[in-house]
Amino acid sequence: MDEERIKSLIKWWEETDTQGMDVTRYLFDPLMEAFGDDIDEILEYFNSMDVDDLDTISGCFEDIYEKFMTDEVYDALGKLKEKIEK
Repeated sequence: MDEERIKSLIKWWEETDTQGMDVTRYLFDPLMEAFGDDIDEILEYFNSMDVDDLDTISGCFEDIYEKFMTDEVYDALGKLKEKIEK
């Protein structure tokens, strides 16, 4: 997991006028690369994130689930969505 790249991408997205930009191409795809392949590490990182940053990247939850597709991942992502919605 490349935490510095993740932080940099989120910061860039939040500080840039992204109206009309393809969120998948410019944010979610690069984030998926930066997250790596260790789902436990990814979920641990998500749980430690600021709620606003988590909200920014929440659109890639579907991609995370598609990549790892287990009941545990589904449940963990559901809890993260609840955290954002509070």
